[in-house]
Amino acid sequence: MTEKRRASVKAILVTMLIWLAIISIFTAITWIRINAALALLLLILLLLFPVFSFIRWVMFRLLIDQDKIQVVRTFIFRNKESLEFNKIEGVDIQQGPFGRAFNYGRLTISGVGIKQLRTEPIDRPDEVAGEIRSLISRP
Repeated sequence: MTEKRRASVKAILVTMLIWLAIISIFTAITWIRINAALALLLLILLLLFPVFSFIRWVMFRLLIDQDKIQVVRTFIFRNKESLEFNKIEGVDIQQGPFGRAFNYGRLTISGVGIKQLRTEPIDRPDEVAGEIRSLISRP
């Protein structure tokens, strides 16, 4: 039984809306104060952050298997990190104000030594953390 989870759609939409508001305000201010070419260059640079956030969102997978957790990121190269349940020491949840409002957040899964797996924002992080904790405690 392998359960696959993707990054949160809510997280990427909230990020995009915040950046759209920032970009709109910044563009309006800079368009008035400086020439159009420089304002356009700054607008393009500001648009790169949400584009990279979207790419990271699309390329992320969290796989919960019978005996391990895998975090898979693919873009040009595939990066697969895994941690066996018997080596997990703790599961932490990070949520900002928007994450609490829309129920998404990141998980940091700590393993023996300095090994850590960090996820992209996922939906219902409390449920996923509870599921991982229950799989850790089984014999």
